[in-house]
Amino acid sequence: MHRVDLHTHSAYSDGTSAPAEVVRLAKGRGVEIFALTDHDSVSGLHEAGEEANRLGLRFLRGVEINTREEDNLLVLGYGIDPKAAGFEAALADLRCRRHKRVAAMVEKLRSLKVDIALSDVHAAHKETIGRPHIADALRRKKVVSSRSEAFHRFLAKGMPAYVEPMGPTVQEAIDLIRAAGGWASLAHPGALEAEDIERYAGLGLEGIEVYYPTHTGAVVERLLDWAWRFDLIATGGSDYHGPKTSREEIGSVLFPQDVFEKVLRRLS
Repeated sequence: MHRVDLHTHSAYSDGTSAPAEVVRLAKGRGVEIFALTDHDSVSGLHEAGEEANRLGLRFLRGVEINTREEDNLLVLGYGIDPKAAGFEAALADLRCRRHKRVAAMVEKLRSLKVDIALSDVHAAHKETIGRPHIADALRRKKVVSSRSEAFHRFLAKGMPAYVEPMGPTVQEAIDLIRAAGGWASLAHPGALEAEDIERYAGLGLEGIEVYYPTHTGAVVERLLDWAWRFDLIATGGSDYHGPKTSREEIGSVLFPQDVFEKVLRRLS
């Protein structure tokens, strides 16, 4: 078994640790291959890459793109060139859409008589802004005690401050990743059906995240079957976000030898 983490976040999106610190934590946990996959941002990749090189950790440049499909379905991109033509501009546009969504959610919270302003949310983010930053602002104001409570009371789908996502389609996300020289994997797809995976594979998807902290053994087996059936690479990661996020255990998934070798072949 091999410890691999291809799904992590830093303070450039909704994580709470600097990119270099995330790399050091992964190395300390015995991770063999590591990817930083901030939401709609590649700004932490240089710092993370330099630290990974210093520590001798195999590093994969990544990104996670939030879509507007299937309740904010997420697409992970690996092996991207951050300087590819138009890539950074496209991500900047996605971050602008996020800002509009966050502003709309803050207005909904204010209409509910919650004491919060957009400046409270901006005080905690470094680049990519999202619902976790609203949750952190609510926690600092003692409206809630955790990110989880903020989502359950206000920010999750069906809750009073929820606003529909404004991201790209899955097809657009896959195309953006491929145009930057990378390959796309669907993040934590445990709730999807086989026909969904087949459709996305037809759009250029190359992987699905099989190994994930909340995936049960039965879910892993089902996803492995789909990966084999639709010729997709099985990926995985901890979805590490950092202290006080409820996603604090980096390097928490293990790859069997055959899956590890297939990932290595794709990286080559």
